[in-house]
Amino acid sequence: MVHSCSGDGFAILRRPYLLVTFIPVYKDQGGGLWLERLWHHDLIRHLDYLADFRLCAPVLPKDGDQDLLRIDAPPGHQLRVISLPVQNSYAKALLSLPSIILTLWRSIGDTAIVHSGVVGWPYPLGWIVNPLAKIRGKALIIVVESSWLRTDRRNWKIAILNAVSGVMARWSCNHADVSFYTQPTYRDTLLARPGTTAYVTPAVWINEVDALDETSAYKLWQLKLLQPVRLLFAGRLVAGKGIDVLLAALKLLEKRESRVQVDIIGEGERRGECVKAGREFRTVGLSVLDSVPYGEEFFKILRRYHALLVPSLTDEQPRIVFDASAQALPLIASDTAGLRPHVDHDRTGWLVPSGDSEALALIIERASAEAPKLRSMGMQALQGVQDHTHAAMHRTRSQILMKHLGSTARS
Repeated sequence: MVHSCSGDGFAILRRPYLLVTFIPVYKDQGGGLWLERLWHHDLIRHLDYLADFRLCAPVLPKDGDQDLLRIDAPPGHQLRVISLPVQNSYAKALLSLPSIILTLWRSIGDTAIVHSGVVGWPYPLGWIVNPLAKIRGKALIIVVESSWLRTDRRNWKIAILNAVSGVMARWSCNHADVSFYTQPTYRDTLLARPGTTAYVTPAVWINEVDALDETSAYKLWQLKLLQPVRLLFAGRLVAGKGIDVLLAALKLLEKRESRVQVDIIGEGERRGECVKAGREFRTVGLSVLDSVPYGEEFFKILRRYHALLVPSLTDEQPRIVFDASAQALPLIASDTAGLRPHVDHDRTGWLVPSGDSEALALIIERASAEAPKLRSMGMQALQGVQDHTHAAMHRTRSQILMKHLGSTARS
């Protein structure tokens, strides 16, 4: 017997399971293991259904200034960390490559199931892990959560990396025993072999307790209908998130002397530009807020607003899609492969052409004048997200792994 089921529906996989990542683990002087807050939020869920979990990652010393959370295995489960060299430059990556290969060879040989991916910096670990797993006869799981291509394709070095990344990503996905994709486009782009076991499972981080119930959401909207419409952008302030498109749209609205209110929360290289624009605008209200940790404080902020702006330029599926829907917020989002499946246009939000600042300006202007419509879409979005939680995502994954690997994984 290699599996069982917990009381909350998780299928417990008891065969050795190895996850390889460049995200660091921190160790205190007493040997305790700590993770960055967001990584802890996700990794802790793996221990709900993996009884023998091995994490192969860089290990760094913990100091008192880091925002970290301790991770411990629940009763009956074990967590083992295997140290990799730290990768913070191409030079170090090349120098430590022999050590990395040796560590991975041994770790893969000592497990039954290998969990890897196709992205990473300075290079994807999957370029090493995935072929080694197949050579050593292990079951291979591939998870694709973001694009394997670098965005600055004009640089010849980036063009070469993109070409190699594409080849390795397709090879890995087509040789995986099970593969997971956050959106259908990733699956359809990478898979070529008929009969490959593949699943589309959107990235969801919201916990059930953090989602509004319908009664609370309705009362909240009754209050918000008495207030001027406020829109929120929450994310990294970098070009790929569409922050430049948003600023361009707001500048168009400023020229028209439109009275709209948009708040921005996040950190990144464009923050200074956002602050500057907010100071210069006269009719458009633009405020740049300080970031807060992911969790209850962040959800409280979301609930203040009438809609969330997601003007993304990439094809990734932001987790905030479900965070917003769980707070009964409609989305004003780019019509991209990562967002299109989760925004029912004119029912749970509005889609606009990606990169089109004029279209975004028009929809922001419309939203600012149609609060009742935003309420209707927000309540519909809440209904659609009730079965999409972080626990449900991992519960589904546990059941899929049990179906395909519970009795066939080799040690």
